[in-house]
Amino acid sequence: MLTPQENAKVLVLSMTKKAQAPLKAVIIMSIMAGGAIAMGDIFWAHSTIGMAQTLSIGMSNFIGGLAFACGLMMVVFYGGHLFTGSVVSGVGAYDSKIGWIAVLRYLSIVWVFNFVGSVMVAYMYYYSGLPQKFNAAILKTFVTIGTDKVTLSFVELFLRGIFCNIFVCMAVWSANMQKDIVGKFFTILWMVAAFVACSMEHCVANMFIITEALLAKADLLAKTGSIEALSELLKINVNLLYELNITNFLSKNLVPVTLGNIIGGFLFVGLVGFIAAKSEEESAS
Repeated sequence: MLTPQENAKVLVLSMTKKAQAPLKAVIIMSIMAGGAIAMGDIFWAHSTIGMAQTLSIGMSNFIGGLAFACGLMMVVFYGGHLFTGSVVSGVGAYDSKIGWIAVLRYLSIVWVFNFVGSVMVAYMYYYSGLPQKFNAAILKTFVTIGTDKVTLSFVELFLRGIFCNIFVCMAVWSANMQKDIVGKFFTILWMVAAFVACSMEHCVANMFIITEALLAKADLLAKTGSIEALSELLKINVNLLYELNITNFLSKNLVPVTLGNIIGGFLFVGLVGFIAAKSEEESAS
């Protein structure tokens, strides 16, 4: 296993190299990463059907977190470009190994094409008919969660975004220290399960969840006939249901969550870990 000091060097060099990858490779593997996280969300949704009502909310969140972790495992083991983990590439700019403009360009491309991958899977999943199973329980869950995500305050979402990406980037950071697949598996599993179980906010996961919530809302509206009937079915205030729209999806959720993810991953994990490791190396020499 790598020491923290060794890991800081290796990870920063690795992330810098990823930021300098050919554009075509970044686009393809960003779409893959967005789709992988979406598939983790699908596993979460199917693994927790009815669990909160029959067992406990806490256990449902925990099991859902374990299921969702498969999405990040797909990204890490396949070599995808995921925005939340990629923000660590900013440390390479801090260490003058790459320019800040190049990092911002890279992160912008990754964010956009993570979104593309997430939306593609959301539509494929919806038209597969799987969300309509179990008496449309999954559709109802997505509308409920999606509505909650676009009606929370900026501060709440921003702070939850920070906490989320501390867990995610620590998962990537710690997995990089492990030399065997078993060590990487359990490192990712535990830390990702933690952020999901605690209801933190992950911008790429939300790209899928809220897209699916919008599709689910349209589906259920067609079946119930009116927003009032849908409100009665889901026990959600009509005014809150109106808030679930594309504008609020982008401005009220993705903006604060993305900013929080950047701060959590770049500042609290990447930069802190790198500076600490470099300081210890310099004092030892």
